[in-house]
Amino acid sequence: MSNVYKYLRKSFSGGEIEEKAHDEDILKVSHELAEYYGIVQDEEIFVPYDVNMADSVFSAAIELLTNVGIYCKDTGRVIKIDHEEILKSLGTPNNLEIGRFKERIKVANRMLMDCQPPVIIGGPMGGKVSEKNYLDVHISSAIEPIVQGIYAGNMQSIRRVPIRTKTPEEMFVALDEARLQRLATKIAEREGLALFGPGTPGISQAHMLVSSNELYSNSDVLKVHHPGDLKTDFEVFYNSIFHQEHGNNYLSSQYPVLGGDSIKSAECLAIVDVAETIQSRLVTSASLHASGSIHKDTNASSSKDIIWASNMASIAISRNMNHPTARFHWNIAGCCTDMMFYETAAQVIGDTVCGREMLIGPVGGRATKDDHSCGLESRFMGEVSRLALKLDLAEANDIVSMLYSKYADRLTDAPEGQGFEDCYIVESKYEMTPKEEYMELYTQVIAEIDECC
Repeated sequence: MSNVYKYLRKSFSGGEIEEKAHDEDILKVSHELAEYYGIVQDEEIFVPYDVNMADSVFSAAIELLTNVGIYCKDTGRVIKIDHEEILKSLGTPNNLEIGRFKERIKVANRMLMDCQPPVIIGGPMGGKVSEKNYLDVHISSAIEPIVQGIYAGNMQSIRRVPIRTKTPEEMFVALDEARLQRLATKIAEREGLALFGPGTPGISQAHMLVSSNELYSNSDVLKVHHPGDLKTDFEVFYNSIFHQEHGNNYLSSQYPVLGGDSIKSAECLAIVDVAETIQSRLVTSASLHASGSIHKDTNASSSKDIIWASNMASIAISRNMNHPTARFHWNIAGCCTDMMFYETAAQVIGDTVCGREMLIGPVGGRATKDDHSCGLESRFMGEVSRLALKLDLAEANDIVSMLYSKYADRLTDAPEGQGFEDCYIVESKYEMTPKEEYMELYTQVIAEIDECC
């Protein structure tokens, strides 16, 4: 708690600056650091194997943090970060266990080309989910044995009325989401499966409301979302203080945007991604950090630049600090398409060999369409991660390159795919199966990847 208090105080006393000026500082300094350290993306590489460059990315991330600091949107001031504070935080063990009863698991610290599989978290992970299908979508992931947790979706209505954000209605939707997630685990006969969420609310009161043994217990993982690149706000502090005091696990998340206001290259994205992981450990004191880097042009995480930057950041983190990391998988194509499977596989293979501790998702249709989350997609993510355990970095790069070639020319015209109702046969809450064409496609792509591995 002392760290959070210290950085909260700094948010009141730091230098005043316009938010746009802070974005410009990130843009300028990250570019200068990439040049100074010789961090260069090889256009032919998806999975980097230059570990010295990864170490340089980590060093650059520390310098970026100490140079530009963390911008607090509610005070308009910069929280200055001390170099010594960063170094003291890096080696501190961060042991994490999630879930209850027979579903309780330890999130193991993974290294480069680790033989331990990453933890698989299924579910819509904040993607849009209709109120009608909310329970079924989450059940479809909970029934998959390879899935070890469920990340809540963003419910689109409550009592068939659109939700008014930033109002007390978010408290009601948080209750509905938590209850339906918990019910999904009971129907799947996996009560105790770790829940991540809630998915919809942005107000801290809603997150605090559902923190209880019956809803999100201290064996689950609550969400703390940062409002931009190297930024924070009072909502982050409210949630972090509450969760620490109550002994909750909580995840900090950020979605750096390549091509946005502060990141113009893959090299700079890798540096910012690492800097935000250090921010998570130091300023937020979160249990783990999840990155959801996307490209401005695609609003997804499956483009070449994003894959390279994410993998480079993962190697840098796994070699230089002890803090669990996760990655969100935002796909362009919709469910029940070969492209969505290929997008997932290209990302998962890199994440696995580069040392990520946790994989979350995937969600299709750029997370902009209702119900593009299916348990079979999460099963696929888990199965591919297991196949990738036997690969070295060079082998992984070759396979990812091959997979990327199968969808690269469709990035601007991806197949829409199908929503949950068109992908599954739902006989009842207790009996649902993927449709035959969906299973055939899954089997075909898994066999193809298995042969390559």
